Amino acid sequence: MRSTSRAVFVALLGALCLLPLVPAGATRSVVGDVFGVVCVAAGLYGAWRIPGPARRGWMLVTVGFAGWALGDVVYSVEQYGIEPAAYPAPSDVPYLSSYAVLAAGLLHLARGRRMRSDPTLILDASIVALSFGVVVGTFLVSPVASDSAVPVLGRIVTSAYPIADVLLLAVLVRLWATASLRSPSFRLLVVALLSVLVADLTWNVMAIADPAATSPAWLDQLWLLGYLAAGAAACARSAPALGEDGLSVDAGTRANRRLAALGCALVLPGATLLADGLLGHQPPWLLVSIGSVALSMLVLARMGVLVRTVEVQAVQLAALARSDGLTGAPNRRTWDHELGRAVQQAEDTDAPLTVALIDLDHFKRYNDQRGHQAGDLLLREAVAAWSSLLAPHELLARYGGEEFGVLLPGSTTERACELLDTMQGLTPYGQRFSAGVAAWDRGAEPSRLVELADRALYEAKHAGRARVRVAHAGCPDRGLPPLRIAFQPIVDLRDGTVVGHEALSRFPDGDPETVFAQAHRSGQGPALEATAIRAALAERPDEGYVSVNLSIGSLGAPEVEAVLPDDLQGVVIEITEQTDTDDWAAAIATLAALRGRGATIALDDWGKGYSNVERILRLRPEVVKLDRSLLAGLDGDSSRADALRALAEWARSMGAVVCAEGIETREQWAILRDVGIALGQGYHFGRPAFRVAPRTSVGATSAALVV
Repeated sequence: MRSTSRAVFVALLGALCLLPLVPAGATRSVVGDVFGVVCVAAGLYGAWRIPGPARRGWMLVTVGFAGWALGDVVYSVEQYGIEPAAYPAPSDVPYLSSYAVLAAGLLHLARGRRMRSDPTLILDASIVALSFGVVVGTFLVSPVASDSAVPVLGRIVTSAYPIADVLLLAVLVRLWATASLRSPSFRLLVVALLSVLVADLTWNVMAIADPAATSPAWLDQLWLLGYLAAGAAACARSAPALGEDGLSVDAGTRANRRLAALGCALVLPGATLLADGLLGHQPPWLLVSIGSVALSMLVLARMGVLVRTVEVQAVQLAALARSDGLTGAPNRRTWDHELGRAVQQAEDTDAPLTVALIDLDHFKRYNDQRGHQAGDLLLREAVAAWSSLLAPHELLARYGGEEFGVLLPGSTTERACELLDTMQGLTPYGQRFSAGVAAWDRGAEPSRLVELADRALYEAKHAGRARVRVAHAGCPDRGLPPLRIAFQPIVDLRDGTVVGHEALSRFPDGDPETVFAQAHRSGQGPALEATAIRAALAERPDEGYVSVNLSIGSLGAPEVEAVLPDDLQGVVIEITEQTDTDDWAAAIATLAALRGRGATIALDDWGKGYSNVERILRLRPEVVKLDRSLLAGLDGDSSRADALRALAEWARSMGAVVCAEGIETREQWAILRDVGIALGQGYHFGRPAFRVAPRTSVGATSAALVV
C-alpha cells in the first residue's frame, strides 16, 4: 500500500473511532453512509489498478461491498425519508444480491491459486458451512420461519440473510485454506468479511429478541470496519498475488489450519443441541438430524478422498523407490527383486534365463571431457535407446554408476549376445560398452548368476572393451585370486626412524585397486580383504606397528572379524577411500569396538575418492594419511607447503597425526618435516618388499630392502 493510501485509510480509521460521538439517528446514519461510500470507492479504485488475472476477482469483491454500501443508503432513506410500504423493503435487493457478487469474487481469487483439482477444499468448506449452518438454522432461521405473524415473503427474506452469511463463510474458508496469512491484503480481507458477518449475525439475534431494536453505535462501527478493511485490502501491494499461486502457505501449515477448522466444525451440531437444551428451548430435531446426517456424509466423502489420495501417493512413492532418479530405469532394488522372481519362475517352469551386465566404456573420461550434464544425458538417452529393444517381460535396470543389468527370461545366451550387439549400435554419441553374459543353471542362486556375469564383464573390459563375453553358470569357481604381502616402511620424519610398516597386497594378474574392485563387484570383497589381513598379520615385521587396509564397506564383515585377533595392540587399520557407506552409525560403532581391542584407526589416501572433512569428523581417526597426489609439485610450490602446515595443525587439534605417502626426494622430506607432518613413507625411505630387513633408521639416501 502506498504511503498516500495508507495515510487515507489511517485517517478513515480514526474517523471511525469517533463515530459514537455523532448524534444518533439520521445524522449518524448519513455519516455512516458517507463513510461506507468513501471506503468502497477507494477499494474500487484500488481494484481497478490491480494488474493481471486477480483484477476481476478484486473488482467483484469490492462491487459486492459497494452493493452493501448502496443498501445502507437506501435503508437510511427508508428509515428517515420515505416509509416503506411493506417488508421486504427495497434495500433488501442490493443487500442480498451483493452476497452473490462477493462470493463470485472470492471464488475467482480462490480458483486463481491453481487448486481447482483438489476436491478436499470444497468438501472442507462444505463441512464448515454445514456445521455453522446448523447453528444458524437453530438459533436464527428456525425462530423466524416458525413466526406466523410475519408474512411468508418476509420470513424468506429475513432467513436469507443468515443463510447467505453461512454460504459466504464457506467461500471464505475455501480461500483461507490455501492463502498465506503473511499477505496483508488477505488479512485485511478476512477482517472485512468477519466484521460484516459478525455484525450481521449479531443484528439478527438482536432483531429476534426485540423486533423494535435499533442498531447501537458499536455495531455500526463493526459494519463500517468491514468496508474500511475491504478498501484497504484492495489497495494493498500484495493484492495481485492473492489471485495467483505465489503466496501459498506451506503444506504443513495448510494441513494444520484445515484440521483445526474441521475439528471445530464437527463439534458444532452437538454443541448446538447442548446450548439449546440449556436455554430451555425445544430443539429443531429435524434440522439438526438432517444436518448431522449430511455432515457425516461429507466427512465420509472427505475420508474417501483422503484414502484414494494416499493410495495414489503410495503407488507413486513405490514407483519412485523402485526407479532410478536420473534415467527413469528400474533401480538396483527393483533389479534384485525381479531377478529373484525370474530365478524362481525359471525353477518352476524349467525355462532358460539369461542376465547381462553392461558397463559404458571410458565413461569417466567422457564425463571429465564433456561435463557431468553431458554424462547424465548420455545415460538417459542410452537407457531410452536400449529399452526400446526389449520385450515387455524383459528388464533393463541401472545397476550402479554407468553399469546396467539386463534380465532376459526365456532367452538363451545366443539371443542375449545378438540383442547386446544391436544395443551396442544404438548407444548414443558414438559410445561403446562392454558386457558380460551369464546363463542360469538349475539350483544356482541369483547372486551366483550376477557374479558370473560380472566376471564375464571383467574379462570383456580387460580383453580390450567394446565387446561381449559369456560365462556359464556351470563353470568352476575360480575362487579368490592369489596374493602376496609386501611391506613398506613408515618413518618418523623428525629423524627417519622406522616406526612401522604398511602391508600392501600384490597380485600376479592385476593391480591391487582393480582386483579389489572386481572382488567387491562379485561379492568377494570382504573375503579377499580378510585374506590380505590374515597374511599381513602372519608376516608382520618384528619392529614397530603394522598397518593393514580395510574398506569401510567391509567393516564388521564376518570374514574380517574372523581373522582379527582379540588383542589389536600395534595394529593400525587404514580405512580406504575407494568405498563409502550409508550406515555410518554401524561403521562408527565397529571402529569403537576395534579401538577397544587396542587398534589404531587411520584414514587412508585422504585427498581423493570419497574423502572430505565431514568424513574425518565422523571417523575421528588417530592418523590421517595424505594421498601422494597432494605432494605433487611440493618442491617448488610454497602454497602447497602452507596448506599442508594448516592441515597438520588441524589434525593435531583433533588429536590425530598426519602421515604423508609418496615421499620420493630429500627435499620433500625436509619440507614435510618443517611444516609439522609427523610420519611419512615413500620410495625415498624404502620400496615395498616381500621380506623386511630389521633396521632402526633411514639415512640420507634411501636404503634398499632385502627382497
